[in-house]
Amino acid sequence: MIALAQLGFGPQLAMKIYQAYGEEAIDIIHENPYQLVEDIEGIGFGRADEIGRQLGISGSHPARLRAASLFVLEQACLQEGHVYLREEELMERIGELLDGRLSGAVDGRAISQTLLMLSEEGKLIAEQGRYYLPSLYFAEKGIVSNIKRLLGQTPPSAFAESEFLLALGALEERLGMQYAPQQREAIQQALSSPLFILTGGPGTGKTTVIKGIVELFAALNGLSLDPADYKQGEPFPVLLAAPTGRAAKRMSEATGLPAATIHRLLGWNGAEGFSRDENEPISGKLLVIDEMSMVDTWLANQLLKAVPNGMQVIFVGDEDQLPSVGPGQVLKDLLSSGVIPFARLTEVYRQAEGSSIIELAHKMKRGVVPDDLTAPKADRSFIRCRAGQVVDVVRQIADNARKKGFSVKDIQVLAPMYRGPAGIDQLNKALQELFNPPAEGKRELSVGEVVYRVGDKVLQLVNQPEDNVFNGDIGEIVAIFYAKENIEKQDLLVVSFDGIEVTYTRQDLGQITHAYCCSVHKAQGSEFPIVILPVVKSYYRMLKRNLLYTAVTRSKQFLVLCGEEEAFRFGVAKQSDGARQTALAEKLAGAAAPFVEVELPFEEANMGMENVTPYDFMGDEPS
Repeated sequence: MIALAQLGFGPQLAMKIYQAYGEEAIDIIHENPYQLVEDIEGIGFGRADEIGRQLGISGSHPARLRAASLFVLEQACLQEGHVYLREEELMERIGELLDGRLSGAVDGRAISQTLLMLSEEGKLIAEQGRYYLPSLYFAEKGIVSNIKRLLGQTPPSAFAESEFLLALGALEERLGMQYAPQQREAIQQALSSPLFILTGGPGTGKTTVIKGIVELFAALNGLSLDPADYKQGEPFPVLLAAPTGRAAKRMSEATGLPAATIHRLLGWNGAEGFSRDENEPISGKLLVIDEMSMVDTWLANQLLKAVPNGMQVIFVGDEDQLPSVGPGQVLKDLLSSGVIPFARLTEVYRQAEGSSIIELAHKMKRGVVPDDLTAPKADRSFIRCRAGQVVDVVRQIADNARKKGFSVKDIQVLAPMYRGPAGIDQLNKALQELFNPPAEGKRELSVGEVVYRVGDKVLQLVNQPEDNVFNGDIGEIVAIFYAKENIEKQDLLVVSFDGIEVTYTRQDLGQITHAYCCSVHKAQGSEFPIVILPVVKSYYRMLKRNLLYTAVTRSKQFLVLCGEEEAFRFGVAKQSDGARQTALAEKLAGAAAPFVEVELPFEEANMGMENVTPYDFMGDEPS
């Protein structure tokens, strides 16, 4: 351990290295420090390369080229969301990384030879001039094969038009509403398709259509939607799920039926992985997945292979929102493939018709910013300020909302960046002082520069399925116990997530953060009565149309924009930085050559992803 510390490794990394290599750790590092990149989570190419230079390893050493090649492709997938890189781009990026850390260029032929060797070993998969990580190649392959399996099923029992209209009329009478023609067609098409996609922007009635699909599915098939009618262990016929706990809760509130996170539905067990798969599929007759735009390639594959034959599947989402944080753009690719029946809702209905927030969102989708952006509306306003004024302005807006009777749970500030004078960190400090200042007798716990107090609004950053708490859930600190007061002799912090209490030790506090202000990515899948959205030029690097669109559509009642109008217009005009490189749509449409048939054991198929889980991609988009 001392020798590892002398190489610059902190206690945690040193322990990981020792657990992996044991007493041979130093010998292994001296022989090939680049092995660390493949074996130890948290050690990147730069760290290993620094040790390599200290040890005098040649800049063109095969081990260096190998580590750089794997690192570049992994970073492209994990940081940029690509599923593959084209050979020429991958070679160019590898060359830039190697040359940037070494005087003199590395021979391109050596890089090409390294990629060939890695593909022969099964560490990478090459197909049609594209290079994949094995885990992503086989996940994409799994999605294609399972989509084709589901589409190839015998279509659901056809119902006579008169039978459908009779059931629809009874439902409309019971709900006291009438479905618009576009919505009615979507419901009918969904009920007659083994696999179906429902997409549309805010206010187009996706939730209303979901309820109609579920209710009519039950009515036409003679099924009860009362959980009390089913014995313990007897599967409920309709499964509702979403990527986040808050999105699942919204589904449940809208339909009156149980809903779960996708991870809970699939029986995620942490280190043991998922319990539901093709060998032990989920049970039921209809599966509805909401917020499908948030689902990445890995999770989509896991979900689809757990769907048994005979189950109808409906994906719901808004393709114009941010793509998944993890690799891929599954919803977009499924829609563009042209092989899956879908309905795109475009008409704005009823209460949404008078919403200037909804109107703004639909214009933003087209890259348009209204001329009256800064004009005050009944449900929307714009306050001009610069980056240095954002914290004070946001604090004042939040204080005014509080004085009008809105609670801290109702008010959500969203921002795209953590650092800087207008970043999430500074906003959280100011808002904590506003909503939950220190007071005599109020308990608090300091972790570095961060102070947690009883009453604080906090955000869960990792998934804890054993506690039924998931990444993105918002809770409140309800108790703090000091080490001297309990038998564990540890400081303990208790957070309530809608009645579910979770206890954290001081070592666990990296799993939560303040939630007065959170990132747009963390808010995806949620809605709030009041959204305060600062947009300034210092956010320049992060400002994109889909990010601002996602932020604006989180607001249910009031939207307060503050900052610089030019920055907002710039962001709406800017499309995402290039399309993600995926082959899903192409392969679903049959345009690509058949998959390379490569038989790899499970361990090799997940090469480079051993410590990665779907939960690692439920957070913020990496910068």
